[in-house]
Amino acid sequence: MALTALTMMSCGGKKRDAAYYMEMVDSIRKAEQVKEIQQKAGIYNDPVEAWFDTLNIHTLPIKTAGSEIWEIGHFSSVPMTVNEYFGYPPSAKLKALALPSAYRLPVVMLAEMVDSVTPKLYLYTMSKKHQPIDQLTLYEKKDLERPDDFGKTYMEYYITSKYEIMLLMYYQSHNEDKEPELLNSRKFIINKEGKFEEAIIEL
Repeated sequence: MALTALTMMSCGGKKRDAAYYMEMVDSIRKAEQVKEIQQKAGIYNDPVEAWFDTLNIHTLPIKTAGSEIWEIGHFSSVPMTVNEYFGYPPSAKLKALALPSAYRLPVVMLAEMVDSVTPKLYLYTMSKKHQPIDQLTLYEKKDLERPDDFGKTYMEYYITSKYEIMLLMYYQSHNEDKEPELLNSRKFIINKEGKFEEAIIEL
């Protein structure tokens, strides 16, 4: 706000008194207050901002639900006009659920519906203007062939109340009598810039 006032002071080279600039600052504050009141009342000028504000917010912690994302909470369908905010074409079938903010940045859990029952699940950190900052894959299932076997890899995830994100990758043989094999485990946190940062797993 102060920077805006200084910029205005420098424009045109005209000298103004302190009262003039204080009045301008007051006008900016009033505009911000009106915007805040409108948001609380559900009044928006931007339909994208309005849609993001309608998302259900799921509290932390969250444990893995595999492909059955409805066990986590209610995911809202993403309008075609909003798909681009997640880096997808309008034709993509997406569902979204809001999580608590991290360092005052919005966090969204996004499900890309590969078909009617198979999702890929991602975690997005976003700017206050709802532009993606970073993303992390939470769940997907893939076919895998080995020299002596074939099956699928899949992921499990756990998100703590402090946004510590644990990801586990498993291999499941086509022979389901065999126990799943843990391939790797990784831990991430969200840093102050909204980036997913890999952390050391404490044993």
